[in-house]
Parts: sequence; C-alpha cells; structure tokens
Amino acid sequence: MISFVIYSLFIFLMFLITNTIILYYIMINNNEVQLNERKILLIISHPDDECMFFGPTLLFLRNRKNQVHLLCLSIGNESGLGEIRRNELESSCITLGIDIENINIIDHPSLQDGPKNNWDPTLISNIINDYVTKHKIDIIITFDEKGVSSHPNHIAALNGARHFIQSVTTSNDIILYKLLTVPVLRKYISILDLPLTYLFKNRNNLNHLIFISSFTNFIRARKAMTSHQSQLVWFRHLYILFSRYMMINELQLVNIN
Repeated sequence: MISFVIYSLFIFLMFLITNTIILYYIMINNNEVQLNERKILLIISHPDDECMFFGPTLLFLRNRKNQVHLLCLSIGNESGLGEIRRNELESSCITLGIDIENINIIDHPSLQDGPKNNWDPTLISNIINDYVTKHKIDIIITFDEKGVSSHPNHIAALNGARHFIQSVTTSNDIILYKLLTVPVLRKYISILDLPLTYLFKNRNNLNHLIFISSFTNFIRARKAMTSHQSQLVWFRHLYILFSRYMMINELQLVNIN
C-alpha cells in the first residue's frame, strides 16, 4: 500500500513537472500582453516590495520599451533602518532597469512602515496625483485587496490608488491594475504553480495580464533582492527559491464604479 502511494505521488509529480515545462515554454514565447511604450507607475509600500512581488512585471515591461516609474510610499523605517533601506531600494531598482530619476521614495510622518500604522487613502491619493500629473502616467500597478501577505500597508496602496482614480477628474484615462494574491499553498511552489495559473486564466487579455520570468530575468530579480542586505535573513533566501512571485505575476484590471 505504501509503495503504491509513493508510486502514485511520483507519477503525479512527474506529470506536474512535465506540464509545467511545456506550459512555461509556450507561455513565455507567446506572451499576449500588449503593453508597449507606455508610462507606467508601480506603487509599493516598502523597499524590497519591488523585487519580492513585482519582479516579473517590472522586467517584462522594461523589455517592451515602456517608461517605468516607481513610487514607494515609505522608507521602511520600522526597525530604524530607513536610510539604509532607501539606498538599497535605489540599487535594486537600477538592477531591475528603472532609471534613478524615475524612483520616488516618500518619507511622510503619516506613512510610516508598520502593520499597526493605518495609512490615509486621501493622503496617498494626493501623492499619486502629484506624481501622475508631473510625469503623465498612463498605467498604475499596485497590490490588491489582500496585499499578497495581508500587510495593511500593502492594502493601503490599493486604497490610495483607487481613491485617486475615483476622485480626480484628470484620472479618467488612467488604467489601474492590481497584483493578484493567491492562496498560501500556491505562493511557495514557484514555477510549479504555472498549470493552475493557466487553468484559472481569464481569457479577456485586457483585464487579466500574466507575466512569467525567463531564467535570465529570475537571476536579475534575485540579484535585485540581494541589494536589500539589511532584510536578507535566512528565510528570505528560501523565499527567493520557492516564491511564485519571483517567477509569476498576475495582474487584474481594477474596475472603478
């Protein structure tokens, strides 16, 4: 009986790996996303969010001649390392191909890093409005309602972006995408989540975007992660190896009523 179970698990694993490899090469060579030569703003909450969660998105967009901007809503000063983390973020962004002049890091007393700190969506909306107006941004990308890790600061980024779209009349032509959070078991199986990603894929390509990193882009995202030396504790190395977000990003269009 035990031998049968082990054999069945082995067959299932081989089936999963085989299908993952096939899907990987199909999807990476036939990416249907049509985002070219746009001005795109990624809004994150803390230094290291850009490579922990958005690496596949950033690296794909840079390869399509988009002008990518990054707005970080805090310097990540929860442990008193804010200035160090600011420099680490700049180094990471340069590795990911974001021009230094397109990086804006906010240090506001009401936007301090911490799960118990509630961020005002109106304040965030005003910050976004200033940046979008100055740089003529077309597309905004940020977290979703679950913030990948349920961190309140991540969720606040979406609330602020949504508030901006809803309240600012000049934002009518701006598109807002959110990074989809997946169940915890899917978060840590890396590229092996690809069959499930494909299975649940929304066929409307304008509303649902999927970005998959090549091996080269994965190595670059990993290098960007190592820029954050102050945060590179042992479990972050495991995260780099096993996190789905190092290889796969799904973005969903946010419908603003």
